[in-house]
Parts: sequence; C-alpha cells; structure tokens
Amino acid sequence: MRFLNSKLKIENTILQNIAKKYGTPAYCYSYKQLRENINDFKKNFKSISPLICFAIKSNTNLNLIKEIKKFGLGADVVSMGELMLALKAGISPKKIVFSGVGKTSKEINFAIDKNILLINSESKSEIIEIDKIAKIKKKQVNIGIRLNPNTDAKTLSQISTGKKDNKFGVNDKTFFELVRYCKNSKNINLKCLSVHIGSQILDHKPYEKMLRILDKIIKKTQYKFDFIDLGGGYGHPIQ
Repeated sequence: MRFLNSKLKIENTILQNIAKKYGTPAYCYSYKQLRENINDFKKNFKSISPLICFAIKSNTNLNLIKEIKKFGLGADVVSMGELMLALKAGISPKKIVFSGVGKTSKEINFAIDKNILLINSESKSEIIEIDKIAKIKKKQVNIGIRLNPNTDAKTLSQISTGKKDNKFGVNDKTFFELVRYCKNSKNINLKCLSVHIGSQILDHKPYEKMLRILDKIIKKTQYKFDFIDLGGGYGHPIQ
C-alpha cells in the first residue's frame, strides 16, 4: 500500500473507492505482491526444487487459494475442514500434507481416503491410530514424524514450538522408536522427517542449530527420508 496524492492505494486501486462500494471492514489482496513473493521463494530454493505447501491456516480465502494453486503450490492443512478447502480449490491430493496436533480418527480416515501426499504425525499414539486405520482399509499410508529438536528459536514464548517443554513433536528417543515401528509395519510408509521450531524468527542461528541436530538424527537412524519438512510460519517447503 502507498499514499498517492493524499489517497491510500493498493496497486492502482484507491482503497476509499473499495470502502464505498463494498463497505467496511474489507479485505484487500495484492495479486502482484502474491506473485512476487511466490516467485522469489521459488528462485531462492531453485537448487533443491522443493514442493512449497501453503499453510491454509494462514488464509482460508478460497479464491486466494485457487490463485496460489495456479503457481503449482501444494497445501499444508491442520484439520479436515482445511483439507476439504484445499481440495475444493483444486489442489492435487498428492501435494497436500496433513500436519497439526490432535487429529481425530475421523480426520485421519478422511485423509487416507483422499490419498493425500502424507500425514505428519505428532505422537506415538497417532502413528498407531494411522496404522490401525490403514490396516482396516488395506492401504499403505505415507507419513512423516515430527521431531522436537529441543531448539530455542529465540522468538516469543507463545509461538515457540521446538523446545523440549513445548507440546509439539516427539523427542529423539521416541523418534528412533517410531522409526523402528514404521519399518516393521506393512501399512505405513515413513517418508518424511518433520520439524518446526517456531515463527517470527529473525536470526539464522536457531536454524543452523536445528539443522545440525537433524543431520545427527538422520545419520544415526541410517534411514533414507524422501522429504524433510521444514515448517515455516506461512508455508512449508518440503524436500
């Protein structure tokens, strides 16, 4: 947004005219800025060509999600409602990741039926539930395991998700146990190692620490993950 001749504008549209036509409050989105942000992200990660999954929780505007889909992006969802919204927007199930804590059996059933890319699991009990449902459906389900790397993101305590006293993910001991469990399951394909330490992080050092921990974990498990999900505040790049 910018002021031009004492009038506030977004791109070439005067906001006062929008308010007169549609009333207030009104939500305005810049397609130009959206396009630039996506293209900048793609450019900076071009060497690894990641699948970029837009976090639906950050904006559930269906028309906006449809535009994002046109750029080849997938979706990161945390509920059945968000999953339904991503599908309604035309995003391919093979580009959808179901993350988040507290998934219900109904939500897991729905995700499995839709054949989405993978379900990021937060706990041992969740993986056991997925395994049970997949067995009943006689399906193989792709999953990820969210590791809590015990890394301080140096951000607000309310949005810190990577320390051991945070409720998200499993510790390294449980992680190794779950990798073994998945290896012995006929209905689960462990595809992804997922980690997210927080949002609004202004320093690169917490990420460096987190990546060093991931490197040790991967080497210790001697397991080949197809994806590493590095959660971000408004979209999850997966590679």
